[in-house]
Amino acid sequence: MKRINLLPQEERVKASRERGLIWAILILVAVVVVLGLVYMKYNNEVGAKQEEVAAVQAETTQVQKQIVALSPYAALQAQRVAMNATAKGIYESSVPFSTLLQELSLVIPDNVRLQTLTATVPASMLPGVPAAPAASTATDVTFTGQTEKNRDVAEFMTRLGLIPQLTSITLGSSIDSSTATGTSEGATTTTSIKQFTVMARLRPYTTSPPTTTLQAVTP
Repeated sequence: MKRINLLPQEERVKASRERGLIWAILILVAVVVVLGLVYMKYNNEVGAKQEEVAAVQAETTQVQKQIVALSPYAALQAQRVAMNATAKGIYESSVPFSTLLQELSLVIPDNVRLQTLTATVPASMLPGVPAAPAASTATDVTFTGQTEKNRDVAEFMTRLGLIPQLTSITLGSSIDSSTATGTSEGATTTTSIKQFTVMARLRPYTTSPPTTTLQAVTP
């Protein structure tokens, strides 16, 4: 059986148009619903992210407060490290006179008798404000003593060259003199000796001593 639409042509067109409009409205409503759901989803995610940002900002503020509170201790730590480095540098650059005297006792000949030993540390080897290098003719260490022969003086100077802390060893003077050694059958005997002076310089550092500056301490 064949179905026959008995509606007039105008009514059929109108009905078709109304059905299309209804479908368009339904599709539009569905799109609006979907967009609403998507908006609600992303709005919830944005809210959660904002809460996370607020929590991170609060933690950052707390950490910054702690940093401000601990900043004096950081300054003290930096000062302590700097002081330790300066103290270590001063210790390493100090003139080891105890070692020098010990080495001197090992190299001095048996027939050489020292009478005086004077030493002065040059300004260029002192910790503090760097000073200009000392002149090459300066004397840092001076030995005076006695022996019987000039050969003994030369041997003493040669052995002084074995001490690492000394350099530029020179002979200041070597004077003949005599001294009484005793009596023999009522007569006093004398012995000829050499009164000598030997000078040397302290070997300069490979690196300059650290500089130190005194600063007022704020209570």
